[in-house]
Amino acid sequence: MRRAACAWAMAGLMALAVPLPAIAASGSPKASEWSLDALRAADVRVLSVGYRLATANAPFCRAIENAAGMTLHHIGQYPDAAAARATFGFAGDYAVLALVADGPAARAGLRTDDAIVSFNGMPLAPPAAELAAIDQVAAYRPIAWADTRMRAALDKGPVVLGILRGGQPMAITVTGTPACRSRFELRPSDSYGASADGDIVGITVPMLSFMADDDELAAILAHELAHNLLEHRRRLNEAGVQRGLLQQLGRNARLTLATEIEADQLSIWLMANAGYDAQASVRFWTRYGKQRGKGIFSAPTHYRWKKRVGLFEAEIAKMQTAPRDARGWYPPLLAEPPALLE
Repeated sequence: MRRAACAWAMAGLMALAVPLPAIAASGSPKASEWSLDALRAADVRVLSVGYRLATANAPFCRAIENAAGMTLHHIGQYPDAAAARATFGFAGDYAVLALVADGPAARAGLRTDDAIVSFNGMPLAPPAAELAAIDQVAAYRPIAWADTRMRAALDKGPVVLGILRGGQPMAITVTGTPACRSRFELRPSDSYGASADGDIVGITVPMLSFMADDDELAAILAHELAHNLLEHRRRLNEAGVQRGLLQQLGRNARLTLATEIEADQLSIWLMANAGYDAQASVRFWTRYGKQRGKGIFSAPTHYRWKKRVGLFEAEIAKMQTAPRDARGWYPPLLAEPPALLE
């Protein structure tokens, strides 16, 4: 199967160019049924909304990185290399998957499907020993390797990318723009879900297909981004919360629920600062709750959907009465260091 996201993220804002498969009456389309073009378009949609959330809220985030407004992918991510080359070109092993419209990389002159062969004069060719040390499935390691190095390079200043375009070598200098530190990925699972691991925000194909519009997508990505910004994984670990079935019990469930409430509260402010309609959280979870309101919403780690919708409405009312400056609304949960979970 193709990588969780066909791109590694310096996430980009770009118009959706290829229609996504329609949701069938029996449910959302499976990831395996999507063409490479459709998967790329879906990746771009996720990355676009994520980029907007991350850059708009940069003034309030504690962990900042420089985003270039582009995504790369690697030929090794695709089981059918010939099909990938036919769809994406791949004049080299790495290529540009997507660009932010009027973003830093696009303004610098980078184009979709440019092959990337070097950065800052160093070949984009990962040593075998370094790849072997990466804790990822083998096919995903080249992207993880490039991701780590490119993000670090951008944080130090402009990056000179060596590219091939139409067989001709070129050098393009890209300067990043401040963004909350997080990556955004589409995951080709056939189940409904979204997740955050402290760095990566992921959403599955069926969950994306359930979205009525990008405001609703922003509601889900903002919730997961909030988990990362509030360091929930670290805080739960430090509190000794156990995972798996034990997370549904006692103190484990209570502390997990506390992080879910925080993420819901913060998501409203993140959406509003990025220009998304915060009421989309109410719309999405009302519809999702009515149609699919079992599973985690029957567990003690999450509010049931009606109570969750009430939380969103209360937080929207709170935000609307809060002071706002030229940067946006300063989210209260980001104004102070994350509290200990007890």
